[in-house]
Amino acid sequence: MKKTNLIILLVFPFLIALVCIITVNSTYNRIDVDISYIDWEYNDMEGFRISDTGYPLRAVGVNQRYYAVSGGNELIWRVENKTGDDSEPCAEVYESNGTYYLKAIREGEVVITCSNQKGNVHRQMTGVIYENAAILFYPTVGSSQTNIDQTIYYGQYDHERGNPAKIDMTMFVVPHSDLKDLIVETVGNVHFDEAAKVIEIDGPGKASVTLSLASVKVTPVTFSFEVVENGVNVYTYEDLLYCTNRSETGEIAVLRKSFESLQNAYLTDSNGEPVLSGGILQKKANNVECFGNYDPRTKTFSFDLEKGEIDSVTTTYNRNFIDQWNAFVKTNANYSEITDQVLVGLHVQKDFYGNGYTINMHNLTYPYASIPMLTNTGETVHIPQLTKKNLFRGPLKMYTLGDPNNVPLVSLYGQDNVGMYVDGDGITVNDIHVKNCDFGDRLANLATVGTVMEVAGNGVTVKNSRISNGKNVMRSFSSMDLTLSNCMLSNAQNFLFVTGSNEYVEVDTNSMASFYALDGTQKVEVLEAFISPDGEGDEILNTFMTEFCTNATERENMRRALLAIQDAVNTAQGLQDNFKGSTQIEDCFFYRSGISSICMESLFNSPFLETAAPSMITDIFAIFNGMGKSLVPYTATNVSGISYPVQLNISGNTRFYDYKVANEIDLSGLIEENISAIANSVGIAAEIDIDTIFPLRSMLVQRANAMGVMRSSDGKSYINIPVAFYGGGLNLSEITTSGFENKDSFSGAIDVDLLDSYLRLSNSSTADTLKGLILKTVVTVTGFEPFSFHFTTGGAYFGETPKITDLIANSKGT
Repeated sequence: MKKTNLIILLVFPFLIALVCIITVNSTYNRIDVDISYIDWEYNDMEGFRISDTGYPLRAVGVNQRYYAVSGGNELIWRVENKTGDDSEPCAEVYESNGTYYLKAIREGEVVITCSNQKGNVHRQMTGVIYENAAILFYPTVGSSQTNIDQTIYYGQYDHERGNPAKIDMTMFVVPHSDLKDLIVETVGNVHFDEAAKVIEIDGPGKASVTLSLASVKVTPVTFSFEVVENGVNVYTYEDLLYCTNRSETGEIAVLRKSFESLQNAYLTDSNGEPVLSGGILQKKANNVECFGNYDPRTKTFSFDLEKGEIDSVTTTYNRNFIDQWNAFVKTNANYSEITDQVLVGLHVQKDFYGNGYTINMHNLTYPYASIPMLTNTGETVHIPQLTKKNLFRGPLKMYTLGDPNNVPLVSLYGQDNVGMYVDGDGITVNDIHVKNCDFGDRLANLATVGTVMEVAGNGVTVKNSRISNGKNVMRSFSSMDLTLSNCMLSNAQNFLFVTGSNEYVEVDTNSMASFYALDGTQKVEVLEAFISPDGEGDEILNTFMTEFCTNATERENMRRALLAIQDAVNTAQGLQDNFKGSTQIEDCFFYRSGISSICMESLFNSPFLETAAPSMITDIFAIFNGMGKSLVPYTATNVSGISYPVQLNISGNTRFYDYKVANEIDLSGLIEENISAIANSVGIAAEIDIDTIFPLRSMLVQRANAMGVMRSSDGKSYINIPVAFYGGGLNLSEITTSGFENKDSFSGAIDVDLLDSYLRLSNSSTADTLKGLILKTVVTVTGFEPFSFHFTTGGAYFGETPKITDLIANSKGT
């Protein structure tokens, strides 16, 4: 009797019909919750008369509903001269009895900044310090007051190309005076309509308007900005769509407002419901709009593909499995097709100037429902739950063992839906805060919300920007000469920056390869003969892989044989140094990922993905039933390959603040698996989870401990992983550190070989054999190449958080 049939008979007593399996992680790994933004009532420019008495400064930190903020979010204030030497300050800030005050000392302009103590949330305004009188002059629609690039940009046009832009201004004299004898000076292609209080833009370039009075002694005030040629000012959601999704080739977008979640855009009641006045939603501020078209009567959003409210692109990643599965479905009506379309919140095809404003796509990306869950500490929490109305539902499948629509055993993820898709060559994205959602207090809540920004073009520059809150924050595949400069990437379930290539070569079945038997004997053979489904070789491969899954007593011989098979399917000529993507990361801050800051990704590539060997895996799990259908109705083959490499260089004052509690690293976002749920449900083995099946975390922590790179605080051990190289298949990508100021805190590549842990599993009983089969299924699918990691050494930036003021200083070149 074949071993496959024997194992099936052994498993059979445990088999039950699985009607539905829903897995929820019983652990609830919290992260610190920071305030979302700072609310105050100050305009872009405020006047303060010189006085010995301080002016009280007032602001409120706004946090996400239901989530208490952590320590370090108390608000603090600082002031600095806008120009000139700070050794002679125009004003100073002091604190008394919990209140901050501004003391106006001498005439001049200052920048007044409020931030949380951590420094990763801030807001600023200009203060005019005067003795007798001052003119205040600022745009009626407020600036973001959160910009990193201190240059203010306006588009040449309003609403659509061809409509010359106008800037409504507010101007008055303090303390009390009129604007008689106003003197106006303009620089650049602008003129000022004094009666209408409007700056009219006549052409691109640097511009300014300076006001002074002939009859009153006041310090002249200047409003300076830069007009972007052919840029379109974005004041409404319709403007935003006009420049992106509804434009065939795109328009240069210049944000003049933020686009926020429903709760952040409108006044809400104690239940979080928007307040209506005469049936009209009430906006919180004149520089904030809602992202998406919301109907207060039905309490629903419209994100209609046909109306251009969202966009979609066909996946550019490996789609072999998608095509094979959909071909199978055409002749098997019990199963459903899967999509090859990636949904896009904003399709950007031209330059994008953010002016520090926020685009928060929460209304599109975040699950609309939640379910209560009892944690292992006995606390009830609410876990986001997708509804039928949710369009963002997590990544496409690069491969699935089983039915991708019904309790898939193992799924390897492909391309994900995207918040902002930067599509084209030579595009610049400057000073934007883009995030996919507000997500609460655990990174696992980001599992389905998609990638925040994806770059799909050559020569793209993203600078002075904050990109945050996604399953992966930023993705770049097959993009040459991407520059990521002076940006902060934060809050990812998996990785903050993921790079790789869409191009790959198929397994070369005509190559000669060396294979080893368990007795150590060697045989050189054409790969095709060894893996052909019709040849003797296939039976040898199937038997050998079955031996690994169920026995593997000859550890060293088994290791050598498995790696020889992996080498054979990895064979590809001409890939080394043939880079299909390149990235320069300079002066960037990385903060809070679930796994590592940067991921160098390559395709998983295993004998199973090529040949579906050993067949016993599909034979056994095909018997399991879920909702009246086989869990493994079809097994795809020839679905993977060897990825072309990409190159990445880290330079400048790039900093990795990305420490995480070592035993809370969550790998569930890398691979979807329901094998543990099935095993636990039928009683094959107890307490099998992703860390048991895919023991990467424990081995990673062991290596970190051995190297002495762990840090301890409050009884917990922390680890910082700047870079991870995907294993399983061959990964030829390279990372360099030319010009990296902090390279001394950057370890060399450390391999983590999962194969050893699988070879050491016990097989002394039938239960052990069954458990071993379950545990080895994932690695049999992914491949046997090790994963590789770089660690932060010496505790660099441990206990610190990135500060926006540092990014502002970088943008000034100071």
